[in-house]
Amino acid sequence: MAIASTGSISMSTIQTEFGGSNPISISEYYRSNTYENNVSGNNTGVPQSGTIKLSQFRGTALARYITYKLLGAGGGGGYGVENGSGSGTAGSGGNSTLTFDSTTVTATGGSGGGNGDTYYTSDNTAGQNADTSQGYSENFGTSGGSTPYNQNAAAGSGFAAGGSGGGGDQPSDYDSSGNRGSGGTAGQEKGGSSYVNVGVSMGYSLGSGGAGGQSFHDGADGRGGYVKLISNGSQVVATGTSGSYTVV
Repeated sequence: MAIASTGSISMSTIQTEFGGSNPISISEYYRSNTYENNVSGNNTGVPQSGTIKLSQFRGTALARYITYKLLGAGGGGGYGVENGSGSGTAGSGGNSTLTFDSTTVTATGGSGGGNGDTYYTSDNTAGQNADTSQGYSENFGTSGGSTPYNQNAAAGSGFAAGGSGGGGDQPSDYDSSGNRGSGGTAGQEKGGSSYVNVGVSMGYSLGSGGAGGQSFHDGADGRGGYVKLISNGSQVVATGTSGSYTVV
């Protein structure tokens, strides 16, 4: 709970909010750059060195420095066809949101791949990976890769990757050639950091992977969304399941 912005302040009031050792010393309560000292860096009215006064603690509050990574879900892979081409697209991945205080962060889901939209001699079946090769901050998830002729797409692994498209067929296999489905795109990554007061609940709703196209050769579903929360340098949440975290 924040220290009141008016009224008297004692050393014990400051210790109750920010912790510290006994006997109490005002020198324990210089402001951090971020979180390395007792007084968190959000309290900009408290000096980092030099003269420090009790009155400078009015309206201050203990907060944690929260770093977050939020990913939308991957789009599904399009289906492959026996003859000719398909129509439409596989399902898009769902958006993921992170909400705390008056802030809402949204990471959009990936797009679904086209159904039977790629000529059989071309191969765009692999879904987009959500990894460092694609500009993500770390390796979150991978698709099932390219899909051979006349096969359903393989499922991916991890989080946020696009689903692979279904395989088409060659003219020698059936009456005429059939187009492949194209892979879905990966969900967006949103990252950032913020001071969040102790006791605040951070809610996260994670998108579901887009449904793969279903036909002669099925596309794979996209991978679901993901969130990671780091509080004062320590990981406190890393999950693909919606929920909440209360800052402690």
